[in-house]
Amino acid sequence: MLLPSLLLLLAMPGASAATAAATSQQALHLLNRLGYGPAPGDVARVRAMGLAAYVDSQLAPPALEPRLAARLREYHEAGTPADEERLLRAIASPRQLEEVLSAFWQTWFGMRGVKEPDVRPHVFGRYATLRTILVQGGDTRSERAALGALLKQFVSAPSRALEHALWAAWTATGGDQRAVLRALFRSPEFLAPSQHGSMRKDDWRFVVSALRASSVAVQNAAPLVEALRRPMGTAGRAAFAQQLAQGRLALAIAPPRLHRYASSAPPVRAMAGSAAPQAGVAQPGPVLIEAPTPSAAAMAAAARSQPLDPGGLLELLYSSAFARY
Repeated sequence: MLLPSLLLLLAMPGASAATAAATSQQALHLLNRLGYGPAPGDVARVRAMGLAAYVDSQLAPPALEPRLAARLREYHEAGTPADEERLLRAIASPRQLEEVLSAFWQTWFGMRGVKEPDVRPHVFGRYATLRTILVQGGDTRSERAALGALLKQFVSAPSRALEHALWAAWTATGGDQRAVLRALFRSPEFLAPSQHGSMRKDDWRFVVSALRASSVAVQNAAPLVEALRRPMGTAGRAAFAQQLAQGRLALAIAPPRLHRYASSAPPVRAMAGSAAPQAGVAQPGPVLIEAPTPSAAAMAAAARSQPLDPGGLLELLYSSAFARY
């Protein structure tokens, strides 16, 4: 059948087919639910780590790699609109669960004027602290309601038994989000094969997961924001997939507000993990220059604006399996 091969396009060759298929499906499930889908090689990396170790790495993520942090700082300091910066982080950050939770709590508290950058530092702490800091006591919804919404973010049609078990973990730990999420992600119900691909991607998740799958360099997220400005539908998603595969989205040319930054930090892209920086070696940061045209780094990035395998990427993005997570 064609479908299993599509689901495993992002996995590297490994063990025997039967073992690799089962293990890869579990790894893909974690990458889809704890984040916005795999970048090339991520499935193999999670298989090598083990599911529990990957969950732990997302619950206590290390600091961003210095050059990626420098690049994201450039975008922020240059006044990048919040929706573009959010897309860039979701595509490139290895701290995928942090990005998913930031978006979730932004929605949960969004009517109370909470800015998403304020959410990120608190997503693994206690819920009471999160609520107090972010809404200053103005939220009257119960903690049980917050847990129910959080559970539905990660599990389709969760059982009452799972909700009761997580509520017990919530009350026992004083609403410690890291402990509650660890219990959730290790539960048989979350890991059950019936959960794999049981949720349908909205347009935002489709676009982000497509960029992560492509590993295309992104300097300019404005075309992505424009693509998401109205409902895409099946035809719109197909057109977006074609533009991405053919390198026609102008993602690799920095917008004018970034032209005065020249940096050795690379454009953001989803990568399957990178080597740690050498100890004692200073990491390059942005250097201000006056330049009315795109920097040399941005121009060089344009050559990497198309995925290495456009045909394989299109096959993946056109599949019904990719539309689910």
